[in-house]
Amino acid sequence: MTAPTVQLITVESTAYGPYAGLLPKELGGYDAPLFTRRGAQHIVDDLHRDACGLSAAWEGESLRFTWTKAYRGDDGTEVVHPDRHGRYAIGGLWPWMEWDEELPHTAGQRAFADGVRQARSPRGPVPPEGLRHLYDQGRAEAQSLTLLPLLTAVPAGCGDG
Repeated sequence: MTAPTVQLITVESTAYGPYAGLLPKELGGYDAPLFTRRGAQHIVDDLHRDACGLSAAWEGESLRFTWTKAYRGDDGTEVVHPDRHGRYAIGGLWPWMEWDEELPHTAGQRAFADGVRQARSPRGPVPPEGLRHLYDQGRAEAQSLTLLPLLTAVPAGCGDG
């Protein structure tokens, strides 16, 4: 069995994300990668910007997805509960794809992605002022997903808000 890896993913055919998702193998379109609560909230925020007939709301620690007939042909809901490590398996409601570095992205998206990619190594080049919190958030997301300690500490309050 292949060791789980943190990958940068997004919803197919969108500029959303990137999201740090933990996958046991290569990404399949309707797989259910694991996300931290912060990552799940990022997905929810992007989902609500899309207004596609699929929405989500927190119910305590669980996340309820609700869709309309226009979205999937029938009304429905799905509840995602955190695993024992507080990670959320989210998938099956839209296709995932790897985050494409070649597409145009914001500086913030790139800083977060760099943090995710460099989470297992000493801190890379310092991102420009104003983006360091996103870089640090990416590092923290990747570390939280793999349950490994950070190699360098994330400053207190990083990513809060």
